[in-house]
Amino acid sequence: MISERGRFCAICGAMDEVLLDNLCETCYKKEHPLEIELLKSLNVAICTDCGELRVLSTRIDPYVREESLEEVIREVARSAVLSKFHSGDPYDVEFEDDIKNDKIMNYGVKEFELRTKITLQPHEEFSPFEKDFITRLKMKRTICNDCSQYKSGYFEAILQVRAYKRKLTDDELDRFENLINTMMKQYEGAKLSYILDMEVVPDGITAQVSTKLLASNLAREIQAITAGKLSLAYELKTTKRDGTEVYQNTYLVRLPEFGKDDIIEYEKDIWKIRAINDDQMRLESLTNRKERKIVRKRVENSAKKLNDVLFPREYMLVSTEGQTVVIMAMDNYENFDDNLERLPLNKEVGSTIKGFLLDEKNYYTE
Repeated sequence: MISERGRFCAICGAMDEVLLDNLCETCYKKEHPLEIELLKSLNVAICTDCGELRVLSTRIDPYVREESLEEVIREVARSAVLSKFHSGDPYDVEFEDDIKNDKIMNYGVKEFELRTKITLQPHEEFSPFEKDFITRLKMKRTICNDCSQYKSGYFEAILQVRAYKRKLTDDELDRFENLINTMMKQYEGAKLSYILDMEVVPDGITAQVSTKLLASNLAREIQAITAGKLSLAYELKTTKRDGTEVYQNTYLVRLPEFGKDDIIEYEKDIWKIRAINDDQMRLESLTNRKERKIVRKRVENSAKKLNDVLFPREYMLVSTEGQTVVIMAMDNYENFDDNLERLPLNKEVGSTIKGFLLDEKNYYTE
């Protein structure tokens, strides 16, 4: 409470001054100093590999920030200083430092100074309260945990892509390898998202993946475009000092024996698989071009895959008359008659048709 003039300060006896709680300005400020926990020093660890900063247990990646490294360090240092100061009244703060960006990057200077001046005026009758102090920033070169794990070959999971009762085709291998590489570009800024080693062979794809989350995401993307089955296996790798068990996960995508565009024999007819999902297959008859949706398990249990026994062939549509067409085989220029309904839709005279020869009978696919 502000006291009237004419009274005296309870501590120094000064008279004819504005008093607050019976104290003059000088004595009041001595009795009620700004409550600031002085941050005399601040350690700033910089990873020499990736540039990550670690300040007061907070990790900061300067490369995802728009500011320069100098500004990032300046910002975190100021925030650390102000985190020790709490006031319900408005205050002003001024900072001054000798941080030099080129010195940080070259590690030519190991310490910097940050001068902080806080000004607070809770009472209009008194002049502002001021506090001025220096914090020494100690720069420390180190290797962050992420970079250390990467250098040591650390990985949490294995991604496997296999096929049921068959090897992967060259097209499948190329498609999955490209998919994985494309997805990894989305994680370029994330240091703990990497693939240490990826083996691509006809038996399948095997990759050592940094984290379980990344391996799971990759596996689910492959599963989504193949209608494969995803399984997960665990293997105990080590036990930490605190007793925590560390497991390595293996994410296996098992591709079906039959895939899109395969030629199969099913219910005494020849079919091309047009689409496949977890529950169904969509088949197109190469006898009459009609399509059917059939339960996937039924097809897998009784169909026979014919890809390896086909003789690929190319044809030309020579002429049409009603439902009769004249076809020429491009390998021996033999002409023969066939039924229009056996051809792919919208084929015009003179166009080529891809197909195959099976048991001395011609079939047309595209």
